[in-house]
Amino acid sequence: MRLSAMPLLVLALLALGGCGKTQFTTPQNAYTSFHEHVKRGEYKEAYAALSQGTQTALTARAQALKDTSGGKADLEPYELLFMNSAPPADVTDITLVREEGDVATVRVLSSGQAREVRLVREASGWKVDLSDSLKP
Repeated sequence: MRLSAMPLLVLALLALGGCGKTQFTTPQNAYTSFHEHVKRGEYKEAYAALSQGTQTALTARAQALKDTSGGKADLEPYELLFMNSAPPADVTDITLVREEGDVATVRVLSSGQAREVRLVREASGWKVDLSDSLKP
């Protein structure tokens, strides 16, 4: 009985080991994952889908806000990006525009409007990069 159960156990462990890793394997998958988390109000998860540069910029802004308010405005970095924002519109298409090394651009079609979003490849996979738009 043990010998026949072993292949099933190995397959189950392999399947579990792959869970969650495919969401950041392509720029399109990474953006889709980010968008779905935002849409569901899962802001901590959406924040994790942001690039390290974006997270660093948001952390610095949160700290600056806390410092200038005398500690009264003690927000989590993800709250700066998502608080008081309406749920995003449904995305109807995500197309890879270009991928050069560790930087990619996707065109996102939503509510009949197209916009381009930059993503960067990090050790954990592709991440949405908003760092340029967060510069003062």
